Amino acid sequence: MKSKNILIPLIMTIVGVFIGYLIFSNSNEKEAHNHDTVEESGQLWTCSMHPQIRKNEPGNCPICGMTLVPLESNGNNSEIVLEMTAEAIELSNIQTTVLSSSQRKNGTLELSGKIQKNEENSASLVTQISGRIEKLYASYTGEQVNKGQKIAQIYSPELINAQRELLEAEKLKESNPALLEAAKAKLRNWKITEDQITRILSEQKVQETFAIYATHSGVITDKKVSVGDHLKEGEVLFDIQNLNRLWVIFDAYENDLSSLQVGDEITFTTTAFPTETFKTNIAFIDPSINPTTRTVSVRAEVNNRNKKLKPEMFVEGTINISNENEFNQKEQVLVPKTAVLWTGIRSVVYLKLPDTEIPSFEFREIEIGQTVGNQYLVTHGLEIGDEVVTNGAFVIDAAAQLNNQSSMMNRKISDK
Repeated sequence: MKSKNILIPLIMTIVGVFIGYLIFSNSNEKEAHNHDTVEESGQLWTCSMHPQIRKNEPGNCPICGMTLVPLESNGNNSEIVLEMTAEAIELSNIQTTVLSSSQRKNGTLELSGKIQKNEENSASLVTQISGRIEKLYASYTGEQVNKGQKIAQIYSPELINAQRELLEAEKLKESNPALLEAAKAKLRNWKITEDQITRILSEQKVQETFAIYATHSGVITDKKVSVGDHLKEGEVLFDIQNLNRLWVIFDAYENDLSSLQVGDEITFTTTAFPTETFKTNIAFIDPSINPTTRTVSVRAEVNNRNKKLKPEMFVEGTINISNENEFNQKEQVLVPKTAVLWTGIRSVVYLKLPDTEIPSFEFREIEIGQTVGNQYLVTHGLEIGDEVVTNGAFVIDAAAQLNNQSSMMNRKISDK
């Protein structure tokens, strides 16, 4: 009886194992078959923004909803070319620029610059008398004042005492003429004119206020005084600038210095007068280089008696290159700084490939030289006409890293 009770469960267990084997065996065969089907198709689909997504069929990205693109459909360049949909490009704000050459060609050199005040024609109008400003005849920045023009009226206790001394000395001129001359000299030291001294002696009356006259001509650039201010002798009322002659400061790059020398003629234009050309000559080349812009200031002087030119105007200048050698005639490739991903010893850019069905960007290592304003001089790796990514290069590089392609931190191409 006991043997029957043991035999029945044993038989049932064996039958169950057999049935399970049949079921799972069939299931494994189906999975193997499906796997073979996927391998036969061989095409995977991925997201431009999320390369970790892998699908066996086209559709939308489960993360961002963008249309999936074929993975590694670019053939021979799959390691260095990344494809992105138009949606991904718009979302990432990818912008590109077609490379141009440096401006040195055809025996001329083009320089950008700006009109500046002539530092040699700057002056300060000061008071030679201590006292209180009673009135201003020039009162705002930009106002033109001329040499000899009355600019202020001042009340000075010291000047009142000096006038009294003059009148007393005039009474003793017969017995002590030197005393009278000393009193006049004291007033002259305060820039009191001979006419004013004569008037005081003729009227035998002390003047309570005196005029201050401009010692230079120019435009007021800084007003430093107001009515009622107490000034000490030598304090500044106005800073002025004579604008009859101005400086034109051009920026020249290091590689242009061999083409420039003092005395060279420069013609320039400004947007304010686009049809008019101005001519001048180089008067000074700065002996030091600006460490930030890597440029040298080249200064010229221009006549401005008609007051057409204004300080801070931007200008574009052209100079004929006297030593037209091969170096000067060679067009040099410039790339915007925003396009370059710099990793210390390597510089990387992404080029937009032309004539591709899906927007594609190629990883490219380049060699750069000196800084040229907001650009780099390219010594190897790019040509004029290449279209490089100038905004969004980091986004493309991050996507390439996630996709295990060549990138700034994942170098897969061999050294050349």
